[in-house]
Amino acid sequence: MAKRKNISIRDDQEEWIQENHLNLSRFVQDKLDDLIEERS
Repeated sequence: MAKRKNISIRDDQEEWIQENHLNLSRFVQDKLDDLIEERS
């Protein structure tokens, strides 16, 4: 089950995310998986 979390980003980051159609949830999940794997 997924949990909902809130994060804060700068205006310029929001603009870049929108322009590049980035799925922010998927991006954060992937980065967290990378960190978890590195530390295991």
